[in-house]
Amino acid sequence: MSTKSMPSGKAPVLHSLPSWITAQQCFAAVRSMPLPVLLASGTSTHNAARFDIITGDPAVILRTREQETLVTLKHSNQIIRESGSPFAVLEKYCPLDQQKFAVSDELPFTGGAIGYFGYELMHATNHIDHSDKSGISLPDMLIGVYHWAVVIDHSNQQNWLVVREQAEEQTDALLELFSAASAHAATSGESGASPFKLTTPFKSNFTNDEYQQRFHRIIDYIHAGDCYQVNLAECFSAACSGDSWSAFVHLQEFANAPFAAYMEDGEQAVLSFSPERFLRVSNLEVLTQPIKGTRPRSSDPQQDAANRRDLETSKKDRAENLMIVDLLRNDLGRVCAFGSVSVENLFETQSFTNVHHLVSTIKGRLNKACDVFSLLAASFPGGSITGTPKQRAMEIINELETMPRSVYCGAIAWIDFSGNMDSNICIRTLVKDQGSIHCWGGGGIVADSQGADEYQETLDKISMLINNL
Repeated sequence: MSTKSMPSGKAPVLHSLPSWITAQQCFAAVRSMPLPVLLASGTSTHNAARFDIITGDPAVILRTREQETLVTLKHSNQIIRESGSPFAVLEKYCPLDQQKFAVSDELPFTGGAIGYFGYELMHATNHIDHSDKSGISLPDMLIGVYHWAVVIDHSNQQNWLVVREQAEEQTDALLELFSAASAHAATSGESGASPFKLTTPFKSNFTNDEYQQRFHRIIDYIHAGDCYQVNLAECFSAACSGDSWSAFVHLQEFANAPFAAYMEDGEQAVLSFSPERFLRVSNLEVLTQPIKGTRPRSSDPQQDAANRRDLETSKKDRAENLMIVDLLRNDLGRVCAFGSVSVENLFETQSFTNVHHLVSTIKGRLNKACDVFSLLAASFPGGSITGTPKQRAMEIINELETMPRSVYCGAIAWIDFSGNMDSNICIRTLVKDQGSIHCWGGGGIVADSQGADEYQETLDKISMLINNL
């Protein structure tokens, strides 16, 4: 086990860990800590499938409901109430500085913030009253500020424990913990916890007829000129028991998602198997990759190829994708350096376990590291899961959907102290709240959408999740 410092002043220290330690074993070792988290990139050929990040026991925890954030400080055991923009509060407790903190080319994350931003987080700012939505008690934002992490590099087959100055006193205990990781169970079944199971079947908050009524209401809004596209989602809920971590491990075997994540906070947990990146920032360079356009995979190679060709030649799906590209160009242009926003790739087909998707790529450049928070505020929630224009689409979503989206269609992110960041759009995401588990399926509706097709698409997107629990 070797140790080395990264360049510059008060730089983090990297400790190599045995290459055979898995992300599941590392997470099992930290589960007893407050707010443990695993960001998993899968093992596919996707260009994001390289690093896993595991950490726990943050120095600061931020829990936001509406516009009030409760900030728990570990070392002083204080709880502070903060009001105002959640992103401004996060910036206060996780200041970023590209120069002060060294960036390692070897690692994506060397300490900083990890957590989720729920879909409704900015509703108060956007004057959207969702007080009639109830049934899920998770915070609107749940973020930890961490000063150490395990980073598993699948490409180089290296595992690192990265420790910042603020966590130096934990180094020996952490090294001992992860050196003994093979003794920890990778799944709850091995650790003796109750296996996860559903105790009732999943039930949607919409019948097919109710979905179609809402679909036609959106078509009416589009014909009236209120909007061009609206993402409509239905929520599937079931009663459950047992360990949600074992459910995550099981489902990731099927999903192999490049932007997967697992977080738990007491009896609440988030299980995300997202294929979609929201925002990435690397040395001030911004990248976003919206998904619009979906076809199911088939076990029959000929049918699978036909589904892919159908997607690639669909004028409707390409138009839908282009609308969101234009929206995101506008979002990035509000914060990025003038003239830096460009579309790098339009309508690339990416194939995942159960669906084919159309993916486009937009880039820009920030002026300074702390602009990350302004970028999040300007772009949130993601355009691919709202519609165009964004404000009106969110108002229509709020009118027609009967359940809060909670973490679904929000984002899970890591934000390094250097200002680097990566984040997902929380689609293909399950939320466990006490004895219930929720899963959402949705899709963008445009003028020439067909109600039956849109309803089937919502089922196709989440079939892998709800059929394998």
